[in-house]
Amino acid sequence: MADIQVTNGVNEDSPAWSMDGKKLVYASDQDIWIANADGSGSRKLYGSMSWDGDPVFYDSNSILFASEQVDAFSSKFISIHRIGIDGTGRRQLTTNAHSREPARSPDGGRIAYISRIGNDYDIWVMATDGTSKIRLTDGKGNEKDPSWSPDGKYIVYSLQGNIFKTDVATGSTLKLTNDTFQNTDPEVSPDGTWMAFVSTRSGDQDIWLTNADGKGALQLTSDSGIQKCPAWSPDGKRIAYVSDASGEFNIRVMTLEDGLSISEYTEQEEIVIQDENGLSPLDQLLTEKPGLVISAAGMVVLVFVILMIRKFLKKVGFV
Repeated sequence: MADIQVTNGVNEDSPAWSMDGKKLVYASDQDIWIANADGSGSRKLYGSMSWDGDPVFYDSNSILFASEQVDAFSSKFISIHRIGIDGTGRRQLTTNAHSREPARSPDGGRIAYISRIGNDYDIWVMATDGTSKIRLTDGKGNEKDPSWSPDGKYIVYSLQGNIFKTDVATGSTLKLTNDTFQNTDPEVSPDGTWMAFVSTRSGDQDIWLTNADGKGALQLTSDSGIQKCPAWSPDGKRIAYVSDASGEFNIRVMTLEDGLSISEYTEQEEIVIQDENGLSPLDQLLTEKPGLVISAAGMVVLVFVILMIRKFLKKVGFV
C-alpha cells in the first residue's frame, strides 16, 4: 500500500475529506487548517484564542468543528460550530454542555456528535441548524468517535475499548468487537462494506480494517508509536490518518491495494501469540490445563496439613 505524509507540522490531528476528495481539513495544534489532498496549498482556515478541533466538511463551502470559543452570553463549554471555508460566518450550534466530534449524516440532514449532558459523553443527533437534539445512547462510560453508515441507518462508535453500532431509528445496539484490546476510532467505508478502526492488537496502536459486521481483521499500518483517526476518502480508495512515526503527529494518506482480503482474528490466536512470545512451562500449563495444576496444588497443601497435624500430636504426647 502506498503511504505518504502530507503534513510536516507539530500536533496535526483529525483529518477529514471534502466531498470531492480533493481537499483535507484537519486540526493543527489549536487551529483549523485546510489543504489539498497531497498536502499542498495548506492554509489556516480558522483560529481563535481558544482551542479549536474535530473538523469535518459539512458541504463544499463549510465545515463543522468543536471549539472552546462561544457566542456572547453563552456558557463556557466546548461547543459544535459551523463556519465557511473562507473562515467567516461562524455559527454556534450547541450550548449548555461539552459537545465534540461532529459527524455529518450522508444525506446532510443531521449531525451526530458526543455531548456530556450527564456525567459521561453520549452520542447525540441534531438537525443541521442545532435544533431537535436527541440522545441516541446512554451507556455507562464515555461513548465517542461517532461515524454514520452510508445509508444513514446506524452509527458506529467506541465505548470502553470496544466498538458498537446503534440503529438511529430504534436505538437497538450491537457490539461489534469483544476482545481484550483497545478498539477505537471506527469509520465505515463509503460503500458500507468495511470499517477502519484503531486497535492495540498488534502491540502498538495501529490502523486496522474489518468487515462492517466486525468479523475478521486486516492490519493496515505497522509503524511503532501511535496511529489514529482513520478517515475514508469519498471513493473508498484512500484512508487519511494521524501518525507520530516521524517523531511528531502528522497526517498521512494511504492508498489501498485492490483485492484486499480480511482474515479471521480470534482470542485463540491471541493465546497462540502469547505462547510464541516465550511463556514459561508453568504459564503454558496454567493456560492449557488449569484443572491439573489446581489438583496438584491441592494435594501438596493436604500433605503439608497432615504432616503438621502429626507433628503437633507427637509434641503433646498423642503419638
